[in-house]
Amino acid sequence: MLRHFLLIFVFTVVCLNCLGQTKENITVEFFNDYKRNPIEAYEKLFANNKWVNEKKSLMETNKIKLKDYLDQLGKYFGYELIAEKKAGESYVLKSFLVKYERQPVRFTFIIYRPSDTWQIQNFSYDDDIDTELKEASKVDRLRDNL
Repeated sequence: MLRHFLLIFVFTVVCLNCLGQTKENITVEFFNDYKRNPIEAYEKLFANNKWVNEKKSLMETNKIKLKDYLDQLGKYFGYELIAEKKAGESYVLKSFLVKYERQPVRFTFIIYRPSDTWQIQNFSYDDDIDTELKEASKVDRLRDNL
């Protein structure tokens, strides 16, 4: 009897976790894992997307590039949400400023819900944030003078 109860309890928790997957959970879980081990967090990020998992060699190459890049940045200090943009209710871009000792890095996640479950569709990183801030300030300056 107790064995059946435990089995049902575990099954229920697992199912609720699957149904409760949100676009927020993907990035929150990523950054929780990231502070412990960035490369494992990257690997885990794509675990639920069977289309990405078919390209293992590309994933391995990207993982090596990411590790080499992050090794140059010094100590990790956390992250901040920069922007969230939606294309309908099932396709979302979330951009984060990831703070490092040397410089910030932008992590961009594209998250997609084809049916019931959210999955990572694309992940990229770059350090062109300062260039974009400068460009944005030019546009804002012009708009304010009109």
